[in-house]
Amino acid sequence: MYPNPDQRAFITGCGALSPLGRGVPAFWSGLLAGRSGLGPIRSFDTSAYAHAAAGEVADFLPPRDLSAGEGLRLDRISQYALVAAREALSAAALDLAAADRTRVGVILATTLGGMLIGELYQRRRRSGAAFAVRQLLHYPYYAVAARLARELDVRGPVVSPSIACASGTHAVGLALEFIRRGQGEVFIVGGAETICEFVVSGFNCLRATTADTVRPFDARRDGLLLGEGAAVLVVESAAHARARGLEPTVEVAGTALAGDAVHMTAPARDGAGAARAMRAALADAGMEAGAIDFISAHGTGTVYNDAMEVAAISAVFGDATPHIPVNSIKGAIGHTLGAAGAFEAIMCARILDDGVIPPTANCEQIDPACSLDVVRGTPRRHAVRAALSTSSAFAGNNAAIVLQRAS
Repeated sequence: MYPNPDQRAFITGCGALSPLGRGVPAFWSGLLAGRSGLGPIRSFDTSAYAHAAAGEVADFLPPRDLSAGEGLRLDRISQYALVAAREALSAAALDLAAADRTRVGVILATTLGGMLIGELYQRRRRSGAAFAVRQLLHYPYYAVAARLARELDVRGPVVSPSIACASGTHAVGLALEFIRRGQGEVFIVGGAETICEFVVSGFNCLRATTADTVRPFDARRDGLLLGEGAAVLVVESAAHARARGLEPTVEVAGTALAGDAVHMTAPARDGAGAARAMRAALADAGMEAGAIDFISAHGTGTVYNDAMEVAAISAVFGDATPHIPVNSIKGAIGHTLGAAGAFEAIMCARILDDGVIPPTANCEQIDPACSLDVVRGTPRRHAVRAALSTSSAFAGNNAAIVLQRAS
């Protein structure tokens, strides 16, 4: 709830660099078309891996998208974040030169950070090749947010939430919390990840990946594929947006976290933690469950995650469950880990604005045990006043946010 209406939080701009292409228009049109950006991994030798497909960023050209200096001093994940952030700032028509930069913060989620630099260091060390040790400054996961803040020269809070696959959703929620507390007026918020051998090998070892493709809520689903990219939103206080003459249309209304305390990598089968996060986010927004018109599911396409989400959503929405449209974007861009929730927040904002819900790519034969109204096949025209986005992660982390049309 927001005791001070000036401290309500609104999305005023979005930017995306994804396997569907560069920019939000490419991301959104790809989702609406039900297109999948998944394919064989091109960025490293995958001959040692049984499952070697993923969603790699498309249409990113550093000489075109970055200055020569940025291309040299930034590692790949920071390059992704900077490109998406600039698009978001442009969409928000926010000139940082005219802003109080001490009131502008960065909340940038990631689970891998500069892992590509770490892998390069290990390879060079084994081969005896030269390596500039200074590059290891890119390695810590917090370096991505810190470098983005430095590139944009903003000096408010700089935070790097890292609660695995719930990080991106939590990042959007943190912006709401900071604005409510008066700790800033504008937050450049989102997530970024890169495909690397470490994470592909790890998920293969967990037997969580599929040899087929990602099929959220499909009867044939048997695993996930990873994705990469960056999704960034400008989240701004009502007072700041109003002072700039804006009339924003999408509000971040509620946020919550909840833990399973069950297993390091598997979800609680009954979905109790995810359900508590959803209920708490609704309460934080001052809403009843009946107010939600659309749910953006975590929808990884793994057997246990999707079953857990069906249980969790059914527990929260009861008899209304079969009547609320649900989708997942994992079949389109893969599982982008710490960036996933930020991509989903951008999709929710577009749904609230445009009144059309993208289909769930690759969901063709709905699981008979799934009681959700999964949007599939073609986009669905549907007026959405409020949307719930939910994420669940390793270590039993669950995050949820509520977005609504401004009133």
